[in-house]
This record gives sequence, structure tokens and C-alpha cells, in this order.
Amino acid sequence: MRYTKRFVLIISALILLLGTMAVTASSQSRARRIYRPVFVRHYWGYDPFRSWGYDPYLYDPYLREQRDRYYKEKAVRDANKKLTKDRDKYRADGVITAKEQENLAKRRHDYEKAVTKLNKFNQER
Repeated sequence: MRYTKRFVLIISALILLLGTMAVTASSQSRARRIYRPVFVRHYWGYDPFRSWGYDPYLYDPYLREQRDRYYKEKAVRDANKKLTKDRDKYRADGVITAKEQENLAKRRHDYEKAVTKLNKFNQER
């Protein structure tokens, strides 16, 4: 009787210790998979060459050439518009800083790149 209380206490302490070890081990090795929603964004802008179903611009070489020419000319117009806008904005105060010169050089490079692509397209034709 004297040792049964001590024996039961030791056994319950071991069970408690083993139970806590099992809980900590299982919580460390548990791998959870997190499901997050996926959002797909559709482009709803204007595209003059967009068609539904059959795409004639994909199969007809003449129409594909017209579409490519349109986009390359539009790139030149947009680059020229940005360059002119920045040039006018920076010249308004009379001083062009180093940062503004870098921005103008970048815009000029973009414009020249667009013109080069258009010229190359026109020469290949």
C-alpha cells in the first residue's frame, strides 16, 4: 500500500511526459496545405484586331502584316508623344537637372528603338 501511491504517481507522470512529447512531435511535423483563391484578370481594353472565335489575323499573312504595322506605328506615336510631353515639361522651368536628362535620354532611346523596329519591318516587306 505504501508503494502503490508512489508507483501510480510515477506511472501517471510518465504517461503525462510521453503525452506531451507526442503532442509536440506531431505539431512539429505536421504539414498543412494552405488553399488560397486564384484571381484571373481579363484584359477588357480596346483592341481593333480582336475577334471572337476564328482569328483571321492569325492565318492570313496580309492581315497579320497590317496588324503588325499598326502596332509598330502606334509604338512610334506613343514614344514620340511621351518624349515631347517630358521635353516640354522639363523645359517649362528653364533648368534641366541630371535626373531629367536621364529621363529624356531614356525616352529618346525608347523612341529610337520604336523607329528602328518600324524601319526594319518596312525594309523586310
